[in-house]
Amino acid sequence: MNKLLQLKDGTCRTALVTGAAGGIGSATAKALSNHGAKVMVTDVNEAALSALVDEIRAEGGEAMAAALDVGDPESWQQARQQVFDSWGPLSILVNNAGIDVVKSVADTSLADWDRLFRVNSTGMFLGTQCFLDDLHAAGQAGGVRSSIINMSSICGNVGVAFQSAYSATKGAVRMFTKAAAVEFGTLGLQLRINSIHPGTVDTAFAAQCLTELGEAGFAPSPAEARAAIRAAHPIGDMAQGDEIADAIVFLASDLSRFMTGSEMMVDGGYTAQ
Repeated sequence: MNKLLQLKDGTCRTALVTGAAGGIGSATAKALSNHGAKVMVTDVNEAALSALVDEIRAEGGEAMAAALDVGDPESWQQARQQVFDSWGPLSILVNNAGIDVVKSVADTSLADWDRLFRVNSTGMFLGTQCFLDDLHAAGQAGGVRSSIINMSSICGNVGVAFQSAYSATKGAVRMFTKAAAVEFGTLGLQLRINSIHPGTVDTAFAAQCLTELGEAGFAPSPAEARAAIRAAHPIGDMAQGDEIADAIVFLASDLSRFMTGSEMMVDGGYTAQ
């Protein structure tokens, strides 16, 4: 096992991943564990979490699960208490949970807009706020700055048709991360905060979005929408979950120790065009 996320004294750093039942979230939880972290996996899909914990433990890792509604402050506090009571203060927070709505501006309802912001942006804010003191304490105690990684998207940097509400939430993630990084540095907090911006990742989440894009008129069929999205990435394909997870491990580790307020593009060249 690579010890990238262990301290010099052999202590395992502790991590929490939201949206861990999904493709990127589960890949991230496994990657963090493989690199030496204890991992709490959270989601509203408890059955999927149980299977993920079993998989991590079968590989020799240490993991536990908690149901978490990222838009509910009390749910965050319960998760925080469980982590603290079991492992002490958290040192790695991955705000990954996210949902999408693929609709035109005209067809996007206020309920759609509010639901996306609650999960994609408010959830990130609540998680950061909930664990802020613990992350600082862990950074002080371990001599390695704690790390927050916020899941944005290429949609946080460039406009994408039929995803105006989603793009707005991911732009909010991007700018919150930058402002918080400046603030945390000003306050001398022992933590870093960065955003990660994947291109399209080949997951069930993406498959549903591609189906909806086809239905919305982006392409004549889901298959043609998929082909168009693959071609839009200069690298020639969509990403796999583990490719995003590896970048998250880098941001969580001390290899990225001089990075804060950064936006890491892991997009197969999409935004280079």
